[in-house]
Amino acid sequence: MQAVRLSLVAAASLVRGTRSFAPASRNAGARSFAAPAGRSRTMSSMEDAGGVVPWRERIVGSIAKSRKIRGGNYVQLASVDESGLPRVRTVVFRGFAPDGCLKIITDARSQKVQQSKHVEVCWWFSQSSEQYRFAGELAYVGADYPDADRVALRKQMWGNLSDNAREQFFWAHPPRGAFDAEPEDVPKGGRAEDTGNVLPVPDVFLLGLLEPTSVDYLRLTDNFRQMDTAAEGAWAAARVNP
Repeated sequence: MQAVRLSLVAAASLVRGTRSFAPASRNAGARSFAAPAGRSRTMSSMEDAGGVVPWRERIVGSIAKSRKIRGGNYVQLASVDESGLPRVRTVVFRGFAPDGCLKIITDARSQKVQQSKHVEVCWWFSQSSEQYRFAGELAYVGADYPDADRVALRKQMWGNLSDNAREQFFWAHPPRGAFDAEPEDVPKGGRAEDTGNVLPVPDVFLLGLLEPTSVDYLRLTDNFRQMDTAAEGAWAAARVNP
């Protein structure tokens, strides 16, 4: 399983048990979230008197504990379809973007692309019995997306995929299309037959970026619950009843 790299944004203030911290800027370099080099922080050293830890700091430890668990980077993505019905599916968390968005990938022909862009992602960590629920807006980045930095991130993601993952984006039929028992003629590994180089990004390949506006954290070992909310360019975190 691909290791997930995180970079932290430090807490800025502590007021009456509520901690606030500024979010990462989209233009703040090309690094993924990563713990500060050469520094090791225990959870107790990050917590205030009420046990509150900004989610970006807390999730570093959660990921570390589940890094070797198969499926540890599988998350549930919930949306609402055009009929107002809830839809949920499992997707692969592909790391954090430089601006702090959660990354996934999908096919432009997938039904979820046509559904609500206001979504929720649920991430369960079995090793530590922790749950994170990220609510926010999901942007799908294609070749014609207006943000050049995000288009470049899409291209980078395409090159980082496994060969098997790239192949499915060359299938002729969209998801949920009529089943074809005959194997489709797709370029093996998404690579050029003569050179073995990765083929250009197909139009149907989309990078999904979820920008969280709230994070609901629950730890079942002691029923500790915390809400992080973003407002006016900063995050605030507070303990709430489970």
